[in-house]
Amino acid sequence: MKKTQTLKSCGLVLAALLLGSEKPAFAQTTNITINAFASGTEGTAPSGTGNEWGDGQILWDNSQLYPGTSGSAYIVSGFSPTDGTGNVINEYICYPGDNWYYVNPGGPSPVDISLYSAVQFQVLWDSADSSMNIDQFNKPATIPGAAYGANSYQCLTFCNGSGNAGGGAGEVIGYFTIPDAASNGWATVTVPIPNDLADTAGADGIVMQKWIGNEGSTPATAPTADFWIANVTLIGTAAPPPPPTLTLQAKPTPGLNVFASTAGIYDRQEVALVASNGVSWVGHDLVNPVTYSFTINGFPQNPATRYACEAYLIMSPNPAYYDTALDYNEANCVIVSLQQGAGTTLMSFQYKTNEPSSETYNTIGTVTNNGTALGTWSVTFTSDTNVTMTAPNGNTSSFVFTNAPYFAEVNNPGMYLYLGMQANNSAGINDAVCYSQFSLKGVPAAITDNFLADTNLNSTNWFTFMSTGPAGVFVMPPGAENWVSWTLPDAGFQLQAAQNIAGPWKVPNGDKIFTGVGQVNQLITTNDIPASSPSAFFELAKP
Repeated sequence: MKKTQTLKSCGLVLAALLLGSEKPAFAQTTNITINAFASGTEGTAPSGTGNEWGDGQILWDNSQLYPGTSGSAYIVSGFSPTDGTGNVINEYICYPGDNWYYVNPGGPSPVDISLYSAVQFQVLWDSADSSMNIDQFNKPATIPGAAYGANSYQCLTFCNGSGNAGGGAGEVIGYFTIPDAASNGWATVTVPIPNDLADTAGADGIVMQKWIGNEGSTPATAPTADFWIANVTLIGTAAPPPPPTLTLQAKPTPGLNVFASTAGIYDRQEVALVASNGVSWVGHDLVNPVTYSFTINGFPQNPATRYACEAYLIMSPNPAYYDTALDYNEANCVIVSLQQGAGTTLMSFQYKTNEPSSETYNTIGTVTNNGTALGTWSVTFTSDTNVTMTAPNGNTSSFVFTNAPYFAEVNNPGMYLYLGMQANNSAGINDAVCYSQFSLKGVPAAITDNFLADTNLNSTNWFTFMSTGPAGVFVMPPGAENWVSWTLPDAGFQLQAAQNIAGPWKVPNGDKIFTGVGQVNQLITTNDIPASSPSAFFELAKP
């Protein structure tokens, strides 16, 4: 057994002990061609390529050939004159016979892309059929007559044959632009593969994505942007990646833990209330007021983090469906959010009406707590329009919400309620907001959930599937002792624990284990190391 690093815990004293041993043996990785588009059957779905989502297309073509090849893939963008927001390109390029949700057992073996240095391909711009130039494609905000957002991007993600594609947690390889030289001939694009990507084993291809944001207008005629690509290749490495290193983290916080477990700083991590009828305040009065409240017992305390990190309650009436950006997609929405500053925490009441695909919110009420975000926060409606917010220190703020009729339940579902957090800056990644309680009183679907008394998240009350990183949203189980984290890549390594450095060593039960950004997090409980044990040792080992 080859040991990489061990940490020792004795009471409150934490010390790192590096055990000298031979390095795990890694073979040199050589270049692998994912798809050379050698024939028409190879270049059409389901034989290696296809359109995962949106209006774009990928076609096989042999009219434009990179030297030494017999075919190329022709990418047709999906810009729309009526809706400029969304996936302009979302094309998967996998091994011939594979696709983004299925690996052909008779085809090439999937690989761990963390063992490769880059994804590389050649690109040739179609100046004859494209109504925009390369710079406009790379920066859609510069397209004449349009108002495409500056937040547009194009990236590569990887797929592993199990539907794990599209840029979610641990899947974005990197961002790219098409070189200007591609308008005059074939040019090479190289996208480095970070060594801290998560869940990289079993990759059978990539997804080429372009997403654009629409800021209010589109051109009268849909713009076009078309190009050829050739030789999608994983570039090998001569040296092994660094071995993972272990860190013993802070003690777990009881209750509902909501971690910023993805790389997107604006990703929403959340739970949704199962009850979606009989939860709106509209139609109630002073005799029967409605109160929404939640108690926070854990909040990021790093000043660089907490001043941006946001805890929130989102309410949206008559939504189309559960999604990860309810506050953006739905036309009518209320957000009750709080952020902690230097000595003061501010809770805000914001709303929008008739604004789908928008973050144009109005703030009509705030209340402050002299201290941290910890404690119980509440919003009470004594009528459709009269609102009072209360902070943990007893401070209150009352105001009139004249747009309340927009929040009546008129359909089934009537209203969705989301409780969660958003990191908002990179310092908040891998941190968590923890809730100990949620309560909804004065409505037919009244509920009080004491998360401290729950063994797991109560599935009768809550969903997690709409969260961007649902694996990092859970109730802390009984007997939680410590978090142990280690860096990526970690191919072939396994966490082991012991009460004595001499062993016996065993694999922890894995009550809670999830991949964050650049790290894997595993919870150690009293099932792994008894609370009465005077010491605990942990190691990553590669058999």
